[in-house]
Amino acid sequence: MARSFRSPVADREYVQRVRRHRPSSLLPLIARTSSRQPAKEQWVTDRTGLYRPWGLADAAWVSLAHGNEHRQRAASEDDLREILDQYVALDDPLRHLPVGERLEGFLLRVAGQQFTWQEDDFSELARSLALLVQTEPTRPLEVLTAGWEQDLLGCPLADYVGLAQLLYTAATARQGRFDLGWLPENELRVFETMTSRAAIETVVERHFATDAVEERARVAAGLLTSDPLLRRYTPNPLRARPLVRGYGCDYLIPVTPAVLGKTSPMGLYYTGRAHYTDDKVFNAFTRDLGELFEQYVGRHLRLLPGAEVYPEIVYGKNGEKSADWIVVLPGLVLLVEAKSARPTADLRLGPQQGFTDELEMKLGKAIGKQIPTTAKLIRDRHAGFTHIPHDRLMFGIVVTMEPYHLVNSPEFRNILPTTDVPTLVASANELEDAVVATDPGLEQALLAQIEQPTPAGWFLRTLVDGRPVINPILDEAWSAYPWGRPRSSDAAVVAP
Repeated sequence: MARSFRSPVADREYVQRVRRHRPSSLLPLIARTSSRQPAKEQWVTDRTGLYRPWGLADAAWVSLAHGNEHRQRAASEDDLREILDQYVALDDPLRHLPVGERLEGFLLRVAGQQFTWQEDDFSELARSLALLVQTEPTRPLEVLTAGWEQDLLGCPLADYVGLAQLLYTAATARQGRFDLGWLPENELRVFETMTSRAAIETVVERHFATDAVEERARVAAGLLTSDPLLRRYTPNPLRARPLVRGYGCDYLIPVTPAVLGKTSPMGLYYTGRAHYTDDKVFNAFTRDLGELFEQYVGRHLRLLPGAEVYPEIVYGKNGEKSADWIVVLPGLVLLVEAKSARPTADLRLGPQQGFTDELEMKLGKAIGKQIPTTAKLIRDRHAGFTHIPHDRLMFGIVVTMEPYHLVNSPEFRNILPTTDVPTLVASANELEDAVVATDPGLEQALLAQIEQPTPAGWFLRTLVDGRPVINPILDEAWSAYPWGRPRSSDAAVVAP
């Protein structure tokens, strides 16, 4: 269908285009469209570039929050295509900034908008259980103690993720809809506690469902940015509440992939943010996440062949601490810092939002102090570090729970400290793959980077480069889910 608008499109014009159609017509159309290509392997093959989950999610949310049921015109396939075409053509700060300030902000916004939908579903879901249930802390936890799953989620974490898998499968098979009546109660015994439709409905309503009234209240509460050029880059509430009631006797699932994101570590973090309303309790929750993540990183480092893995070393009169992990490999000493802090929405909006200070606060200490200080203590043969070889090359890795997209590229690394220890930032997913990679393995790849650094910046993700790897920690977690089975090469989620 030919374009019938001028580019760039103002956000106001786009919103009005969505509002031409009553939500009860447009939302089911979006849900059907999304359900036909729920997995990344399917929607990335769409050559038009229009039917991506972030575009569908934005159109769905605008319709839900701003739509009018008194509109007479039903939405057609051509209408949805035009709406998504306008979404792609929306105006952007890129067009209004001086040339020298354009690229970095645009890249950050696009990465935050799109890359978060492209993480591997198997890894994301398996990591939730492997991190929060199957990793042992080294100190007493404050909030994530016995009973935390019932308190936070209303069911065991395995059941919670299993429910998301069930919803995802239903949406894919049923044109973006889910009806509790479809569930034979005698088959719900795969769950530990949600063994009835009523129990499932309780969790769905508590965590997954929303409606137009609630979404309009969120708009009234000022959850949208005041800058129309940035509106579409802000967090979409349908990622937190992916099921919509009020458009039939069942639930509508406008954007199928959003269901799985709800149960990822990031989704669980924001569930905790909403649940632990007392700041002291929430801060304790984040400290618990930090402790578990540090030990989770250690579990993966121990998968490296021939590695001797040492936890942080306390030294000095004031109890100073080294990097979180020191890994001795045959030809390399690896210094690793684990950071559970995640990039905020402001960081993803780009340089004009003052992202420099936040990037320095989240990662600067690890890169500029913890890793180089530990390296110096080893080289100087400090009494607490004499068991670490001092004559080997050293490399630093800052492992983050969530990806800091593009952070290793020159445009962003020049914001962070420069040290004599080559250091990169890697997400948990990158580490999970890298420690089991072969030909080359992690040590070989890092030694090659020391010898000849990649000028454009190097990411640990390139070590695997699409090749299949088997991570035993993630496989163990996956097998504990209600619908778990060995990882399949042709499906991200196993259908019940």
